[in-house]
Amino acid sequence: MVLVYTTIFCVSVGGLFYFVFWTTARFADEQVEAAIQADVSGFQDSYARAGIPGLIMAVNRRVDPASRTDGIYILQDSIGNVLAGNLGQWPGNVRIEDIWVNFPIRDPNTPEELGSVRALQFTVPGDIKLLVGRDVRSSTHFREQLLRSLNIGLAFTAALGIIGGFIFSRTLMRRIESITRTCRRIMSGELSQRVKVTRTSDELGQLSLNINAMLDQIERLMRGMQQVSDNVAHDLRTPLTRLKSRLESAARQTHDPVTSDAIEGAIADADSLLATFSALLRIARAEAGSQKSFVDLDLGTIAEDVADLYGALAEEKELTFVTDIQPGVQARGDRNLIAQALANLVDNAIKYTDTGSVSLSVQMRNNRPMFVVADTGPGIPDEFKGKVLERLFRMEQSRTSPGSGLGLSLVAAVAKSHGLDLTLSDNNPGLRIELAFPAVEPKRLPPPAKAIEDKSQERAQPEERPAAAE
Repeated sequence: MVLVYTTIFCVSVGGLFYFVFWTTARFADEQVEAAIQADVSGFQDSYARAGIPGLIMAVNRRVDPASRTDGIYILQDSIGNVLAGNLGQWPGNVRIEDIWVNFPIRDPNTPEELGSVRALQFTVPGDIKLLVGRDVRSSTHFREQLLRSLNIGLAFTAALGIIGGFIFSRTLMRRIESITRTCRRIMSGELSQRVKVTRTSDELGQLSLNINAMLDQIERLMRGMQQVSDNVAHDLRTPLTRLKSRLESAARQTHDPVTSDAIEGAIADADSLLATFSALLRIARAEAGSQKSFVDLDLGTIAEDVADLYGALAEEKELTFVTDIQPGVQARGDRNLIAQALANLVDNAIKYTDTGSVSLSVQMRNNRPMFVVADTGPGIPDEFKGKVLERLFRMEQSRTSPGSGLGLSLVAAVAKSHGLDLTLSDNNPGLRIELAFPAVEPKRLPPPAKAIEDKSQERAQPEERPAAAE
C-alpha cells in the first residue's frame, strides 16, 4: 500500500515537474523566435530606407562582436556570393521552401564544438537571400540543466516519499497491531483489557476511544448476564433440588406401583433439568474462561482418568475400548475444562455406538499435542457436522433418547477459549474427533535422572476426576 501511494505521489510530482519543463522550454523557444523576428523587422526597415547597400550595412553592424555574439546572419546574392554576415557560406541542408530552419554550425573559437542555430530565411527583391538566426546552444544547455535538475528533484521526492511512507506505515501498523493484540486477548477471555490510546486527535485515537467505550458496555452487559445466570442458577436449582427431595420422600412412602412409577419419572425429569441447567452454566463459564487459569497439563494423565471412568460403561455395552496414550505429551490449559471436554467426547462415542469399538488416543502430530476419539457408530452426516456444535441441537428430532444436546457445545466452547482446533471427520464407519492444541516449542534436554525421580515423586498425587458428561 505504501508503494502504491508513493507511486501515485511520484507520478503526480513528475507530471508537475515535466509540465514546468515543457512550458519553460517553450517560453525560451518563443523568446528566441521573437528576437529573430525583431532582427528581421529591423533589416526590412533598413532595406526600405537604403536598399541593398543599407541592408548590407545593417547586417555588418549586427555581426560586430562588440554588439552581439549569438546572432547568425548571411546575405547572399543570386550567384552564391556572400555579401555580408558571419557565415562563410549558405548552410547546405537548408531548403529554399522552408521559412523556419534549424542547422548546425561550428564555433570558430572552439572548432571541435558544434552549435545549433534556429533561423528564419526569406528572399529580398533582386533574388538576394537573407538568413537571420540565433545560436541556441545556451537555450539547449538551459533545457538540459533544467531537465537534469527536475530528474534529481523527482528522485529525491521519490526517496523521501518512500522513507516517509515507510515511517508513517510502521507507525500506523504499530498502532493497528496494538489494537489487534488487545482484541485477541479480549477474545481469549480477558475482558478487562483495553486498547492503549496514545493520541486522541487523529482517527485511530478516536477509533480506540470508541472501541474502549464499546468494550466497557460489553463487559457491563456480560457481567450483568453472568449475574442473572448465577441468580437464576440459585433460584432454580434450589427449588428443583427441594422438589427432587420431596419426590424421593414421596416415593419411599407410597406403596402404589402406579404412583411410584409416576414419581420416579418426575425425579428423572428433575435430574434432567438440573443436568441441563448445569451444562449451560459450564458452557457459559467455558466461553468466558481466562488464560490466567491455564497451567501445564499432562494430557496422558487426563486421558487415563477419563478412560478409567468410562471403561466400565463401554464394557457394559459390550464395546471394545482401546487406548493409545503417548507418554510425555503436555500442553497448557484449564484442567477441569479440558477433562470435561474429553469426557464429553468419550461419553458421546460410547452412547451412540451399539457395536464395535471406541478408541481414545493421545499423540503428537506436526508438533501439536492432540486428543483423538474415534468410534464405529453411525457417525454424523457432513451437513450436520457444524450444527452438532450448536447448543441444544440434536440430530434426533423426536428427542426420545436421553441427553440435552449440550455435550459437543461444551467441547466447542472449551476449544474456543483454549485456541484448540476441533475437527469432526468420518471414521468409515463411525465418527473421528480430533482436539488439537497449539504447537509447542521443541523440548529441551531432560534433567539428570535424580532430578526426574524427585519430580516424579512430587507429581505422584491424586488428581481430580472429570465430572460426568452431559
